[in-house]
Amino acid sequence: MATVGPRGSGRRLGICFAAMAALGLGSTGAAAAGDAAALLDQAYALKTTDHSRFLQLLRQLHQSDVALSPDQQWRLRYLDGWEGSFTGDYAAAQPLLRDVADHAPDTDLQALAAGTLLNTLAISHHYQEAFERADKLVANLPHIRDRKVTYVALSQLSQLMASAQQVEPAVSYARQMQQLAEPGQSPCRPDVYLFDALNADGTLPPTAPIFRQAIDACKAAGELMFADAVELDLARRLAETGKPGAALVLLEQIAPTIDAQGFQVHAYGLRSTLGFAYWKSGDAAKAKRWALAALAMDPKGNFDGMSEYVYKVLYEVARQAGDDRAALDYYRHYRDVKARSVSDAQAIAMAYHSVQQQLSVHQLQVDALGKQNGVLELQQALDQKQIETTRLQLLLLTTVLASVGIWLVRTKRSQLRFRRLARRDGLTGILNHQNFLGEADAALRQADKSSRSACLALVDLDHFKQVNDTYGHAIGDAAIVRMVTLCQEHLRSSDIFGRLGGEEFGLLLPDCPLEQGLELLDRIRLALADTPIDDRHPELGISASFGLASTGTGGYQLSELMAQADAALYRAKRAGRNRVEAVTEGG
Repeated sequence: MATVGPRGSGRRLGICFAAMAALGLGSTGAAAAGDAAALLDQAYALKTTDHSRFLQLLRQLHQSDVALSPDQQWRLRYLDGWEGSFTGDYAAAQPLLRDVADHAPDTDLQALAAGTLLNTLAISHHYQEAFERADKLVANLPHIRDRKVTYVALSQLSQLMASAQQVEPAVSYARQMQQLAEPGQSPCRPDVYLFDALNADGTLPPTAPIFRQAIDACKAAGELMFADAVELDLARRLAETGKPGAALVLLEQIAPTIDAQGFQVHAYGLRSTLGFAYWKSGDAAKAKRWALAALAMDPKGNFDGMSEYVYKVLYEVARQAGDDRAALDYYRHYRDVKARSVSDAQAIAMAYHSVQQQLSVHQLQVDALGKQNGVLELQQALDQKQIETTRLQLLLLTTVLASVGIWLVRTKRSQLRFRRLARRDGLTGILNHQNFLGEADAALRQADKSSRSACLALVDLDHFKQVNDTYGHAIGDAAIVRMVTLCQEHLRSSDIFGRLGGEEFGLLLPDCPLEQGLELLDRIRLALADTPIDDRHPELGISASFGLASTGTGGYQLSELMAQADAALYRAKRAGRNRVEAVTEGG
């Protein structure tokens, strides 16, 4: 939960580690062997409240003169993994947390490590493992001894379900946290996770009561990290709904607390939201400064899922300033991040449903084994009627096995259908971004081996946002479908056609010289311009701009052809749209 930008793997980072606050406080003492337990207790207690002191304690615990028992070594290993997660070093954190979650002798420590690991796996896009471990964590909940550990585990399960937009289980886990709270315990954390579940798609109105309910509860409890998380979301929604001034006031109020805490996810979210809010308010200079400040915080790309608004702001600022080169560069980043965000959402949904199917198959197998055992017991009890009993047993067993076989076949078909859907764009049925790039790259490698020519084209519908804003998304979708249908009428079976995102499409034309590609695109352009968007609106039409590159000028590397076609498309847009521009021998 809790940064800004599109819904995705990066939005729920803000509260996941604060929820792992220590289960007890220890006293201060020297680094003697007998004080190892006290040092560990202090480290657990200070993880989120005094991070610098926590790091000092970790260094102290790693000193050779501090003797640790095997159980204490497991606890220290968990703290090392937690620190890597907190600072965003997921590559270092995940092996440590896996080891503790799978092998630590203490069930509660396993649960703590598994919960922290869930978040790092989701952040780093390992969704299949995240949902598999979530199922194990749910199964282990009854075995956790410490009520507070169960409370933390429920919070992390709620976050993961919300990231997959599974609102019902996410809300259920948050409600269980409320029921598990001890008398007098603050409602801050259950309220925050309930908010996160209700805001799973990122469109909760800023006037929704849960915003203020969660913020007030966390501030009253001194849980400022949780309050900041919700307030960052509130600021984003205020800016998105036409209230950038209110968003800026809120961000200025929480900025000192966020910077003092040093939590990188919130610091990045603060800067990216400031850039977005200033852009919405019309202050391009400050918008650019804050957006660049966000990018400077993330040289390794750990917050890539949160950078869509950053690149969108930088693109708009550069475009308004007339800096076409910078605008094109930022637009490419924005387009790529947005495409990855769509693919990421599909991957989360696929992983969730895949794990659910595996669990269903496993349960069916367990049920079948149970039925088989029942059949064997019945056979022993009815040995006086062996012939009749054997027939009944065989009939029952055949029915069970046939049911299992039928269910497995249906499950396999469902899995294959999911795989096909994952390759195709849901609206048009053509290849999605990722699979278009894969098939286009393979076709270019084949053309290179045989020295055959090929063309790559990028297509972008003109004034598509205006059509959406004026006539609604239904007409916008109809325009996209009509454009795809017209293209398919002119394409060969060997041509590769895909939707790159929004109103942008890609074409890879094997065995096609540049002149033939120009003729084909111009036919498509003319057909589109002469065809209404929808039969119910014969007066309403739309045009498209085309950018074309060929292997004769760009070689057989997909990235180079994409760049050339993108540049040609940009020229077509600037030259007035509804035209075809190509990269020729002279550039």
